[in-house]
Amino acid sequence: MDIQGFLDHVNDLSDLELAVLLSLVAQHHCLIKTPDVHLDDVASELAPIVTDIFSLSYIIINQDSLQSVDSFVSAILDDTSEFGETPDQSDNDIENGGALRSRIAGVDFRGATSAHNGLSKLDSRKVVNVVIAKNFDRAHEDVQIQALELIRRRRIFSRTTVHTAPKVFLLLPVVSTSSHVRLNKHLNDRIFMSHQHRPEDGFPNLEELDEANNVDDNNSTYSYSTSPSIRRQKAVASRRITPKLIIELRAQGQAATITPEIRRYLQDVVAFLRMERGIDGGVTPYATTLFLALAKYLAPFHGLDYVTPSLVGLAARKIYPHRLVIATPGRERSTLYGTDLATARELLEDLDPEKAIQNVLDTVECPT
Repeated sequence: MDIQGFLDHVNDLSDLELAVLLSLVAQHHCLIKTPDVHLDDVASELAPIVTDIFSLSYIIINQDSLQSVDSFVSAILDDTSEFGETPDQSDNDIENGGALRSRIAGVDFRGATSAHNGLSKLDSRKVVNVVIAKNFDRAHEDVQIQALELIRRRRIFSRTTVHTAPKVFLLLPVVSTSSHVRLNKHLNDRIFMSHQHRPEDGFPNLEELDEANNVDDNNSTYSYSTSPSIRRQKAVASRRITPKLIIELRAQGQAATITPEIRRYLQDVVAFLRMERGIDGGVTPYATTLFLALAKYLAPFHGLDYVTPSLVGLAARKIYPHRLVIATPGRERSTLYGTDLATARELLEDLDPEKAIQNVLDTVECPT
């Protein structure tokens, strides 16, 4: 599928498919929020998206596997070769990984006679391409630190060796909208964007799978050419995203033009977020960098080669919801200038990050 073909069919992609695609284009990670009762459904919906649409390996991790580093590391390692290496893996990555294995294998722990046995038992498992982690906000602090190490340095330690992440790697934490996100603050800042999946958006891939699986192989109701499984294969083929298309979208996004007026508008949004009543933090310098990057990456998704004010607003709604910290009444800055605690408490009663972002977008003058 080329760029024009993608633009012709972009409206056929579901919200989760677009979220994963945007994360792959930006080479960053996405936090997905949904009501608690739909956590399993969202994780199950992401699985066929990853495998069928993007041809990547994945693992779905439950909360029980997030309570110790050993269980987390064991869960995200894949000893199968079904997907193999990604085609755009650089030679440096391969050489570095090979050199690392050689150094470990060359260390003689038990004498020269056991060197060959040590080499044969070397743990060669690889990190999967996509880690779908349910209730990741409830993961143990040590697990979150290891996830941060995996994101920043693209490596993770087991008891026997160091496992490197593949060239294409995504962490997709799936958390409930009803619980406060309690991610490690450094890990939280490293999460590129957040996306809220609403039940009314549906689970089209799960529905297609259920329809195909519920049909008896010997049922003559469907002909071979029109059976649900064949229809699903055709639908998936029409939505499949190739690595080449992802690279092209990434290049077009990086080359998108942003005028001085739009850049000033983006900086004004950042400044007003920092000063917005009820906001106690979260507008970090790294978030500002990602804010600009996302605004540019969104342009080719809309068939544009430049950034518009509406794209800046959309980027703000994706970059900041999981980052903004709502103040407590005692830390609301207006209390420094005479506001009493009761008034501050009333102000903060119904305030959430989404409302704060919308207040800023409504306040900042938009360039014409």
